[in-house]
Amino acid sequence: MAPRSAGSRRAYSGRRSGFRLFVLGALLSGVASPGFAAAAQQSRDPIAFNIPAQDMEGALLAFAKVANVQLAVNAAKLRGMTAPAVVGRFTPSQALVALLRASQLHYTWIGTSTLAVEPQPLMKRVSQRLEPGEGGMAAIDEPLPVSGGANDADGEILVTARRSAERLIDVPVAVSALSRDTLIRNNITSLARVAEIVPFVTLQPVPAGAGGLFAIRGIGSPPADPGIQQSVLVNIDNVMIGRGRAAQAGLFDLAQIEVLKGPQALFFGKNAPAGVISVTTADPGPELAGFVRGGYEFVADERYIEGAIGGPVTDNFGVRVAARYSNMEGYLHNSAQPGAFPCVAPGACGAFAPWIDAGATIPGADYKRLPHGTDWGARITAIWSPTSRLTAKFKYAYGDNQVASYYDPFCSRGLAHPSALGFVDLQSDCKLDSKMASSAFPALLTADMRGANGGVPYTDVKTHVASLNIDWDITDYLSLSSISGYYKLDSANSFVLNVGAIPAFYLVAFENSKGLSQEVRVSSKFEGPINFVVGGFVDRIRQFNDNAVTFGRHAADPANGRFYTFDRFARFIAKSWSGFGQLRVGLSSDLELAGGVRYTHETRTSLDGNTYVNPNGPATLKAPGVLFDRSLSNSNWSPEATLTWHPTSNQTLYGAFKTGYKSGGFSYPLFLTNVYTATNTAFKPEKSKGFEVGYKAQLLDRRLVLQAAAYTTDFDDQQVSAFDQATLSYLVGNAAKARVKGVEVQATMAAFQGMQLRGSIGYNDARYVSYPAGPCPAGFTVVQCPGPGKSVDLGGHRLTRAPKWQGNAGFTYTVPVGGGFETEFTGDAFYSSGYFLNDNLDPFSVQKSYWKLNAGVSVGPENGPWKLALIGRNLTNEYVARYANDIAGGAPGNHAGAPERPREIVIEGRYSF
Repeated sequence: MAPRSAGSRRAYSGRRSGFRLFVLGALLSGVASPGFAAAAQQSRDPIAFNIPAQDMEGALLAFAKVANVQLAVNAAKLRGMTAPAVVGRFTPSQALVALLRASQLHYTWIGTSTLAVEPQPLMKRVSQRLEPGEGGMAAIDEPLPVSGGANDADGEILVTARRSAERLIDVPVAVSALSRDTLIRNNITSLARVAEIVPFVTLQPVPAGAGGLFAIRGIGSPPADPGIQQSVLVNIDNVMIGRGRAAQAGLFDLAQIEVLKGPQALFFGKNAPAGVISVTTADPGPELAGFVRGGYEFVADERYIEGAIGGPVTDNFGVRVAARYSNMEGYLHNSAQPGAFPCVAPGACGAFAPWIDAGATIPGADYKRLPHGTDWGARITAIWSPTSRLTAKFKYAYGDNQVASYYDPFCSRGLAHPSALGFVDLQSDCKLDSKMASSAFPALLTADMRGANGGVPYTDVKTHVASLNIDWDITDYLSLSSISGYYKLDSANSFVLNVGAIPAFYLVAFENSKGLSQEVRVSSKFEGPINFVVGGFVDRIRQFNDNAVTFGRHAADPANGRFYTFDRFARFIAKSWSGFGQLRVGLSSDLELAGGVRYTHETRTSLDGNTYVNPNGPATLKAPGVLFDRSLSNSNWSPEATLTWHPTSNQTLYGAFKTGYKSGGFSYPLFLTNVYTATNTAFKPEKSKGFEVGYKAQLLDRRLVLQAAAYTTDFDDQQVSAFDQATLSYLVGNAAKARVKGVEVQATMAAFQGMQLRGSIGYNDARYVSYPAGPCPAGFTVVQCPGPGKSVDLGGHRLTRAPKWQGNAGFTYTVPVGGGFETEFTGDAFYSSGYFLNDNLDPFSVQKSYWKLNAGVSVGPENGPWKLALIGRNLTNEYVARYANDIAGGAPGNHAGAPERPREIVIEGRYSF
């Protein structure tokens, strides 16, 4: 617990009437040395404790004898209380926290020689249970630096990788934990921002299809098909979300984000074959507190404000409310001009002739700057603890993200401009930079298209996420947790499929996705060497998609005057249940063997087809009413085992075998033509298994925190997608086998007073072991792609979005400047080697290696309530793409992607109270 101020101690001491003060340490071991007690208060050196389970008074007596401290306590308040066993090497604070964990007691230092133990209001006890800290909790709204933070270097970050709070250096999992300070310093307001600072992670929103791309170590789900669930799951306040649309949910008032890499089968409800992104938002603290921060970013003309307030309403009930709003003009400049559709000669207008005859013209850019939009969200959190053994926490968050949809075309193979249906687009420069030419679509041609927005591309995503967590200590040795989750994602978007200044294809897409889940688990905390976790999980997902497309090759429907080509829908319902368990056996005081398994059973029903087809459109489209009515059922056992050794209290060595699983499903190609059947649009389950060894430690008197891991994971029937230029659609299938292997090292260090260093480096070799019928890049011949159906054997080739090397390094330096003020300087560098952007491994669609540099300076009173900061991000002004598509109707070498934000210059202020 953060030490109280002297004033707080005096106030506390004045409330000690009724206390029977007795010096336990002196009674048992002679007169305690105030100097030693002061050292015990400040020391983090572990001591050997061997305190058996007993009544609380006896346990405190034993603690005082070992720690050689004085205790002030009202013995009458201890009657009927028991304490668990505390055996092992701990700091005095850690041992005392363990003794008091299940009680209504807390402790505080009086002066330097006496430790007082007293009952506390239930809200404070709840906060201690739910927030990390030694002996208690530092309120979440204590003044925080805009850059840096002690938690980044002191190793006391707590993580929930095994669904219980454990020190980062103790948990046998490869996890990158981003503290609240880190999140503020890097302005993490979306999942995409997380990927900018954590190596080998991709979290990218996309306008249509699955709505997002999530990948870890090169393994992820293709973003272009709405029928696929993610191999990397997102956990927001214990609600598991497998939809890519989660990438567009705004993040604010965060406590911590954990990135768990590799298969995660046991502890997060749904099975995740590639990893989990766990987002934890802030809870109400023991006192009324809050903050407000706002800023302005000059390049994109972005304004934002965020705030929260919360605290106890009664002794056992607390509430926190948080909100964020942002608005930007955009960091890309759109110069598309209005004009006529192209013709090579009078009467030689190709596919555009019917539109020209109808009087349609190119409208040009609707927004001169992109992405141009607003994002806002709000959340309420309520915590109730009616007894010392029962805590219930409810959270509900709503978000609304509205931006203009866009892609930026870029070219390869010596092309200077992209093309549309054979006509060269001279306005587009074919470079991934700040300049683009992207026209809206003629409103005349979108008549009767629901949600067409007059041909102006847009994205509107509304998110609802709610959770109810109930923790009940049934006995001193058994606890029950219930997690109820709900999410709803509503999205509507439209964009020009060929993305340039000559609009040829227009898509309008709607998605409504709902998920309801329930998990119950029972865990033990016996004093002996054996403990367990056992539980069950059920969920139900319902999703509805509706797409309409204007295809640009035909006249209006003579029956109704519609120009658009077709309307299609897809609906599926997925139901799953699973049971899981883990047994943890202490082979000795410092060696533990854990083994567990999850059994999953999932059923999925699906119905999809075309609901309207223009008679002047392509004859290859399936007729309306020809529906695919399908179902599947999959089951799987996912075991794992971990051996963990703690050679000292601040070192961990572990080895693990892990497996993961994701059910099969059905692909929903955008253009449902006669070549597709119920069979060739189904795909099989994806499975993963692998090994990981790791080392974690606090070294150099706990100033250095080190993590290292080596891993190898095989993926069988990896779910991938391929683009077919003939049907202008992506189709999900299965690669035979892929393998990822590599090494990652992370370190943070308190170098000297005020200076913190951080860094990480990783090598990742991600390749297809076997993929005999991989997709052929556009423009390649049958000589280059000699496989069946013009396919190519991709065995031995690197996976897409899988750089070999990534790493970062940074510092935070805080220095007093006089007058009670301090200045903080920060700098960070991020490096990535190159990687393929397209799922077909087109050698011309590659993101080259790059460096990003961030820097900042802030000023404010030392430990004061406010900060002013000037922050620069991506100062190297790199335009980085995470994925790319072939342009529909374009020439070979025409690609489209959405770059991450270029240079940002931000001025920000923050006030905490």
